Amino acid sequence: MAVAVLLLALLTVSASHGQEPSGSKSEPPQAAAPGQTTAPLVQAPPVGTQPSEEKHPRLFGILPTYTVANAKSPAMLTTGGKWRLFVRDKTDPFTFGWVAFEAGIAQANNDLAGYGQGAAGYGKRLGAGMADEVAGGFFGTFLFASLLHQDPRYHRLGGGPFKQRLGHALVRPLVTRKDSGGRAFNWSGLCATVARSSLSNAYYPEEDRGVGETFSRVGMSIPFQMIDRLVDEFGPDLEKKFFGKR
Repeated sequence: MAVAVLLLALLTVSASHGQEPSGSKSEPPQAAAPGQTTAPLVQAPPVGTQPSEEKHPRLFGILPTYTVANAKSPAMLTTGGKWRLFVRDKTDPFTFGWVAFEAGIAQANNDLAGYGQGAAGYGKRLGAGMADEVAGGFFGTFLFASLLHQDPRYHRLGGGPFKQRLGHALVRPLVTRKDSGGRAFNWSGLCATVARSSLSNAYYPEEDRGVGETFSRVGMSIPFQMIDRLVDEFGPDLEKKFFGKR
């Protein structure tokens, strides 16, 4: 229901969008000798260095945004950075709360019916949900993103024509950014989804296992990934529109 409300609200959004330290004095610059160049006053950081860490405010005060980056000034993630991103995102309290909520919905709908009902059935659904969540983050944010040198984050445009931003968000499950810059097919994301769905065969009920069920889960995940990216792209606009937050 929350996703539906968010998507309806999305359609209403328009396409908007030093001083030296005290106590020290600098000497005036001297003219360079013939054939000699002066060093620039401000030097660009070496390629591959990590600039100051981006702030990740919670969207609507709830949703963590660790995996969202500013497309205008992306900072390259190292392998260690991808590992830390995975740990930080999957240990966030919201992750546990969301998985617990999803397990309750699954129990009410009797999804994964082989788990049964009652406290035992809910516990199994909760455990399976946490396993899915951690496996998806490990494979997608860290392992395959590191092996294939691709950026697991969503790079938010945050401005420009509405159609451009919409297309940028919808294509993200299939197109991603390389560590070296530029775009590439999202092999890391696809491999991660297949690996996660395959691993779930180890703990899902027997009737929900197998090749057909595995790739059915892979196919069903793509629309939900698109919805997630729409929230990442337009969520701050909606937050500002309805709550007056920047």
